[in-house]
Amino acid sequence: MLWPIFVYSYLELVVNGYSTDAQAYLKDFGPRFEDIHSDELKTFETISLPQHVFDNSVSKLYRGTKYRLPLNGHVYYNLITFLESNEKQGGSVIIYLLSTYCEVNKLERGPIDQYSFEAIIKQAHGDADEDLDLQEGIPGAFTGVTNKDIMNNKANLKLGMMAMEPDLAQDVRAELEDEDLKHPPELGKNSLVEEFDRTIKREESADAPSRVEIPLPPSRARDVVMEVQKIKENRDRFKIESRTGGIGPAVSVCMFTFHNTLDT
Repeated sequence: MLWPIFVYSYLELVVNGYSTDAQAYLKDFGPRFEDIHSDELKTFETISLPQHVFDNSVSKLYRGTKYRLPLNGHVYYNLITFLESNEKQGGSVIIYLLSTYCEVNKLERGPIDQYSFEAIIKQAHGDADEDLDLQEGIPGAFTGVTNKDIMNNKANLKLGMMAMEPDLAQDVRAELEDEDLKHPPELGKNSLVEEFDRTIKREESADAPSRVEIPLPPSRARDVVMEVQKIKENRDRFKIESRTGGIGPAVSVCMFTFHNTLDT
């Protein structure tokens, strides 16, 4: 849904004579669609005047045909409610774009999921429904991905733990150093910085996805506080050491059950 809103917002800026703002908008928000819609973005870079919009084949395709958006009925009503409640913060603009250039199809459920029972049965019988690929978008324009593409995806699956954001790791380390100075660790305990390096900090790995592949939002001050708290809890957690090299815990779980009975 972000792609059609982005496209129609850009074209509306150009048509209404805000060429400078349109170029700034394209520069700020275009890169997030670079992986999938690079060809369209290159075309939009050449569209800077209203006449360009009326003459260019890509812009004419988008403006001449309504972009189909399949949305679950509950999601649709929640979306409209949210936009109406934020009318002065741009909600009215999004509603205008949706009503003017998009055809929202309210469904009982969303497009078929590639791992659903229905999808597996259809694939087994070779009954893939071609209409599913056309539920979103407009004929002649690439929407980014189809259900068939997902079913035949051969991309390597990376299940390793993602490395911490470098700026976040630096901020967390600085906070932990301050905590160690204010509250030195007890005898026999690791410092918070040592605990961070031993258990929490992770380097980039070939088995883990990178932040380029998964563009997560930048960290905030709240994330630093949460990471520091996580490290404190990890260090101070009660450790159950094995008695015979890993066979059986030293403290039975029954003791904790008895201890926690009736909140005693």
